[in-house]
Amino acid sequence: MDQAYLRLLEESKERNAFIKRQLKYLGKFNTKNFDHVAADFSAEAFEEIDCLRCGNCCRTIGPKMSENDIKRACKAYGLDQREFTDTSLRRDEELGWVCVSMPCPFLRDDDACAIYEDRPRDCAAFPYMEERGIQRSLGRLAFNTEFCPAAYLIAMKIIERYAPGVTK
Repeated sequence: MDQAYLRLLEESKERNAFIKRQLKYLGKFNTKNFDHVAADFSAEAFEEIDCLRCGNCCRTIGPKMSENDIKRACKAYGLDQREFTDTSLRRDEELGWVCVSMPCPFLRDDDACAIYEDRPRDCAAFPYMEERGIQRSLGRLAFNTEFCPAAYLIAMKIIERYAPGVTK
């Protein structure tokens, strides 16, 4: 992983309680155009962060997979669906199908996804900043700052915009 990204993740861990507190507070409001502002912040963050120089989400938390995600992934990678499900996934009551162990079985050594074009929707949406009503889901963003340097940058931009002057 890129050293600058590691530094961002360390900074995020140091500021974790602050981030969670601020995003929880900001999540209580219904700010006009918040979704658009958050999407813009996401675009800005991903101009700075290259997932191919990171891959931390794939190494640490992995995707939730639907039945359709599993079918697409197995077809794209040439796997037997039943065998893949039995050996690589487990059923979580709340999340659905998740990887038994990390890193994700589709993460290549170069931090690219072996099934990128057919990746699970959860992967394509991560860190979930393009969704409607995102302000009510800022707790999830706070959680993702622990794993994703882009999520950390997005969170800090949101805090700077909507809670200016608060630093700790």
